[in-house]
Amino acid sequence: MRIQRRAGRGRLVLLVFLTLSVGLITLDFQQNEGGVIEGAKDLSASVVEPVQRGFAAVFRPVGNFFSSVGELGSLRSENSRLEAELKDLRADSQEADAILEENARIRAELELDESWASMDRVAAEVFNKEPSNYQWAYTINKGVADGVRKDMTVVNALGLVGKIVDVAEHSSTVLLAIDPRSGVTAKVEGKGFTGSISGQGAGEPLSLELIPVDADIERGDKVVTSYLGGIFPPNIPVGTVSAVEGDAAGTEQVITLEPYVDFTSIDFVQVLLESGPRGRERDS
Repeated sequence: MRIQRRAGRGRLVLLVFLTLSVGLITLDFQQNEGGVIEGAKDLSASVVEPVQRGFAAVFRPVGNFFSSVGELGSLRSENSRLEAELKDLRADSQEADAILEENARIRAELELDESWASMDRVAAEVFNKEPSNYQWAYTINKGVADGVRKDMTVVNALGLVGKIVDVAEHSSTVLLAIDPRSGVTAKVEGKGFTGSISGQGAGEPLSLELIPVDADIERGDKVVTSYLGGIFPPNIPVGTVSAVEGDAAGTEQVITLEPYVDFTSIDFVQVLLESGPRGRERDS
């Protein structure tokens, strides 16, 4: 008996819910937009929406935080990649600097620098040929106003004359290659042996010193400037070998040169404007 009552009661409840559902659906279709059910929807939306916004305002920063934590690994990976690229770029820069230094050294050793014959120059007239008591030097009529600077090389049509040792606005002093302190670094053309030129004054031969005793040097060999001294451009004619002897200690040869230039009859010279300090600026 109890089971039948519970089953009958369940059917009654189900029938009531179905009736209410059908009624509500029918009422919803029959009413316009301003009906009771539509108003109830709007009321529930107005109540729920602020609550949703509140939850969003509270939990959005938390979501952003966890999103940032998730991206932290990729940011670290990107940072490591950029650091590796920077390290490679620094290594490449250091390698490039080393290559430039090596290139400069090789160019100096092989005398591959710009030919002195093609350098910019200024012609000058010698107006004082009286050497002082302590040096063989001439004065020319070109100076700072003409672009002349200290240590620039001076030549004439035959070869090396000397270098600029003093400069005024419109005049300069040329220390001749025949002066004992001229400091001309030179080499035997075609043989590569390098030494230092020592002068003894006008009318006297030049001496090429610091050449090894076993170097194969012969009379008639041509001697030209070497860039290893850092002042004179390479391959400017200096003179020819006139005698070869050994020194008393037997450690080096004493080589005598006949200079190409007649230092007693110089009237005009040319100053190489790309030599000396400007040449060093160009190579740096």
